[in-house]
Amino acid sequence: MNKKNQGIKFSGHTMGTPKLDIYQAMTLFKEIGYDGIEVRVAANGQIDSEKISNLEAKKIYNESKPINIEFSCLTSYYKDFVSPEARGTVIKNLKRVIEIADILQCPLIRLYGGMDPSPTGISFTENWSRTVSGIQEVASFAAKFGTGICIETHIGSLTMSIRDTVRLIEDVNMNNVGILFDYAWVDYANVEDPLEAVKKAARYIFHCHVKDWTMESRIPLKKKSCLMGEGTLDWKKVLPEIRKTGYNGYISDEYEKFWYPEELPEPEIGMKHNLEWVKNILEK
Repeated sequence: MNKKNQGIKFSGHTMGTPKLDIYQAMTLFKEIGYDGIEVRVAANGQIDSEKISNLEAKKIYNESKPINIEFSCLTSYYKDFVSPEARGTVIKNLKRVIEIADILQCPLIRLYGGMDPSPTGISFTENWSRTVSGIQEVASFAAKFGTGICIETHIGSLTMSIRDTVRLIEDVNMNNVGILFDYAWVDYANVEDPLEAVKKAARYIFHCHVKDWTMESRIPLKKKSCLMGEGTLDWKKVLPEIRKTGYNGYISDEYEKFWYPEELPEPEIGMKHNLEWVKNILEK
């Protein structure tokens, strides 16, 4: 989905700006030095896809033009392709996110790779197959708009490790479906080491997240969010390896201020640090 020979770009994620509306976040990210913005699409996000009109979406797009900032990804939170009572609504809502992405000229939307564990009474096999068919239906709709679907490596889904994410993407088997490479959760899955993870994911990567944390224990999960370079994640290995693959999409700072407001500095400080740190590692 990514155009060749344009180089890596950088976006800020509005997870880092819970106090700001979409217009304020766009302005701040441009001031910090980002090329783009990734938007939380949720009832408590900067865009609520179930309420926003096409007119308001067009207004947001028009306001982005003089700022000269692009939309890198719309991050949706729908994931239940399995439960009979939820599946239809989830697919309908994801199609609406795609329509909004088209108005914003945003090339990607984020999808969870289903749910893990499976809902009560649903076998793993059925969970997997219904997730695959649900993503196929959403991706077929997205293809009409030229929109890509990036499935995130994430806890609570069927796609935390690269092994499982690649398997799901290959089962979906559609050209506009790839990986949102979130190495933090790949590390937590503890299936692949850093270089192996990038190598296995490389051909499918559409989008990347960066964030850092200190991991105190894996079971039970106990971690603390921190600035890039101050945590236990081996970004000094991962980031150069991503560049070596020829990846030329967005690296997006998933600054977790929304979830951990007390652990992180304000975004104008923390996200600026993160952008400079990531660029420095890539330049080396």
